[in-house]
Amino acid sequence: MTTTIEGRAIDETLERAGRAREAFLRVVAGRAQRDAERAAGSIGPLAGVPFAVKDVFDVRGTRTTGASQLFDHRPPAREDAEAVRRLSDAGAVCIGKTTMSELAYSGLGVNDRFGTPTIRREGREYLIGGSSSGSAAAVRAGIVPIALASDTSGSARIPAAWAGVAGFRPSIGRYSRTGMLGLAPTLDTVGIIADRVSRLAAVDRVLSGDSDGAEASSAPTFAIPHDEYLASCDPRVLERFHQDVERLRSLGLRVAQRRFTSLDAVRELHERHLPIVEAEALAAFGPHLARDPDRFGPAVRRRLERARSRRRDRSPAPLYEAMAPLRARYRGELGDALLVSPPTEIDAPRLHQASESHPAHDALNLRALGLTMVLSYLDAPSVVVPRVRSDGRESTIQISGRAGGDHHVLHAAALVEDI
Repeated sequence: MTTTIEGRAIDETLERAGRAREAFLRVVAGRAQRDAERAAGSIGPLAGVPFAVKDVFDVRGTRTTGASQLFDHRPPAREDAEAVRRLSDAGAVCIGKTTMSELAYSGLGVNDRFGTPTIRREGREYLIGGSSSGSAAAVRAGIVPIALASDTSGSARIPAAWAGVAGFRPSIGRYSRTGMLGLAPTLDTVGIIADRVSRLAAVDRVLSGDSDGAEASSAPTFAIPHDEYLASCDPRVLERFHQDVERLRSLGLRVAQRRFTSLDAVRELHERHLPIVEAEALAAFGPHLARDPDRFGPAVRRRLERARSRRRDRSPAPLYEAMAPLRARYRGELGDALLVSPPTEIDAPRLHQASESHPAHDALNLRALGLTMVLSYLDAPSVVVPRVRSDGRESTIQISGRAGGDHHVLHAAALVEDI
């Protein structure tokens, strides 16, 4: 008898994953077959749901490399990462491990060694974004409905936005990071990418162990940032965003524009000082620059070298010192509302744009991370909501709340996705 998961034979899912080399680094066929057979008799909340795992999470019997040569000789993991274990215990079926930006250190999803997932539109190749590029590609292709990601500065939200799927960065500490390869521990979180927001909520309940969160009984109030904060967005991004906001208003939802001085302050700090992600990535991987620099891909090597150079006259200390007061200011400015913003300043670039030159690649990466990074620093749980506009085109918006308000954000995102 053929085992089925999500209405499809497990063999078909594994075959599709094996062909999707732009998304999967390795397929764990034996484990998937065993998980599927076990799920057939399971009553778990995710029974029979296939999932993929970004290659920063341990999967028993496989090597966790962060898609980098740096960890080519790392021994296979003896145990699953806590997030993987929780999904498996809930009946989900692990299909394999997905590719990513090297060491989760880019918002573009480019990986010169393992391949770069792209989206083909009108005969042109567009980047899918990163760093959780393979996870987003696997969900967009319909191979799996959910995938584990990580999110430090936007690594789940950027590819979700560019792939037109749902993505979630939770409050820091909501999910266990045990068994996860880190980039910048102060801001690292486990992330989720899924085919729809309701899946995000289901996975959130499993990963957090929090099934008692009460959903909001009334329609949420939304706030949008002041014009100056969004001035760095491309005109097409702004146009779609304002159209989406007007759609919310036309349906009777409350949307008001506010000045968030906390957002401006975070951006200014990152421009003047050494960002926390740069400092902590340098601390983790910088020693290898002297010993074996050729084990890094060119983009990661440039970024580490730039951080090392900037560290001579810039410090991350002001960002650490300002973190708690700025998070408190953001909570006060937000109140009971939820922030609505574009996920990224730019649309997905074409593949050739990222390969024209090193400066072009690095400038695109900086812009890709611009909006998500600010919300990471403020510990704002955020959901990227995919929508199909009346003209048939894909659109995404980002809904963010205050730390600990994950249920509120997910509930509002589900409401917006359905209208």
